[in-house]
Amino acid sequence: MIQPRYDRRRIATACLAAATLLYAAGVWLEGTHPGFAWLTAFAEAALIGGIADWFAVTALFRYPLGLKIPHTAIIPNNRKRLGRSLSAFIRENFLNDAWVRDSVARFDSAGALLDWLSRPERRRALAGRITEAAAGALSALRQSAAREFLTHALRYQLARLDTSRLLAASLQVVVAEGRHQALLDDSLERLSRWLEQEENQERVKHFITDTVFRLFNPKVMGREVSMHRLAGWLIRERIVEQSARLISEVSDAPDHPLRRHLDRQFEALIERIRHDHALGRRLDRLRDDLLDNDRLADWLGAVWEDVMSWLARDLQRADSEVRGYLESFIGWYAHSLERDPAARQWLNDQALALVPPLVQRSGPRIDAWIERYLDSLDSDEIVAQIEKNVGNDLQYIRINGTLVGGLIGVALHALTQLALLLGQ
Repeated sequence: MIQPRYDRRRIATACLAAATLLYAAGVWLEGTHPGFAWLTAFAEAALIGGIADWFAVTALFRYPLGLKIPHTAIIPNNRKRLGRSLSAFIRENFLNDAWVRDSVARFDSAGALLDWLSRPERRRALAGRITEAAAGALSALRQSAAREFLTHALRYQLARLDTSRLLAASLQVVVAEGRHQALLDDSLERLSRWLEQEENQERVKHFITDTVFRLFNPKVMGREVSMHRLAGWLIRERIVEQSARLISEVSDAPDHPLRRHLDRQFEALIERIRHDHALGRRLDRLRDDLLDNDRLADWLGAVWEDVMSWLARDLQRADSEVRGYLESFIGWYAHSLERDPAARQWLNDQALALVPPLVQRSGPRIDAWIERYLDSLDSDEIVAQIEKNVGNDLQYIRINGTLVGGLIGVALHALTQLALLLGQ
């Protein structure tokens, strides 16, 4: 099957050939039949227009008839300048900050993501791609060379951690966010629920009996008191009651003394970790002892290998648990995103905050890449690519040039005849 661009090239050439034949016929018949002068005028102008447009189109890509006429073969001879111009055009019109920001602001990134994730087959395909990538990464990590390198790099970095500073900073974050107060509330609440259970009360009774009251044999009014009964009374009447009262007081009072005491203890601990050099040295020794513990390293290595082996086997199965979990999580995320306008707005805001700066930073690299790519292409390849994409329109130029030229020739002939009539 002949490609369309070759059909149009042949049509343009056929138009030029037809104009040539018409011109020859018009010149031959014009002496005996004066009306053919109109045909001659049409064909002459069409021939001139067709040849001029053929020359213009050809001169873009190659030398017409192989003659190295100045300002021909424009594209091959100016490919570097064209590459710079093209890259500058893309950078100035498609990568400028205002246009990128406006495009990202108008584009609903969250909506597009939600629409894409709405189809189960896409969620399944995404989970499959992630698991395939994870399987490849696991395969690489399980190789001895990679494992040894990562182990060495991890040990090297951990051995240089400032343990005191890291621990103090972590505790400071806990205090700054008030999580230690939440931990206090949770601990007291759990203690209260634990003491409300009879089996736990029995455990505390036995503990108190075995550790405290065995040291003496209390008597009340000359009679021995049952240790178990006394411990039970303490649990029910004192510990549980006081625990519930303490939880209520602490929960209702943000400035409760226990809370302030906890704040002071945390602040003192943070300051000590930061400034107590002896404690810092002990923490560093503990870090080094853990890193140098071969048995611990062997145990962690065995656990790591077991986990990696299980993951590798699971990811290779058709009914992979990990793949199923990922697919379920992606579906849950899409459903949650659909119901949460604030989350969708957050995604769009993040796209607006991240994409424009990224494009601006990447603009010079994109510019340089376009120039390098065009410079690396062979001249014939560039010509072939451009002809492939715009060749059809160029052939229409030739066709239109032939027809429009002929019409202009007829119009000029008519004006000439009119002028002759008016001059008589």
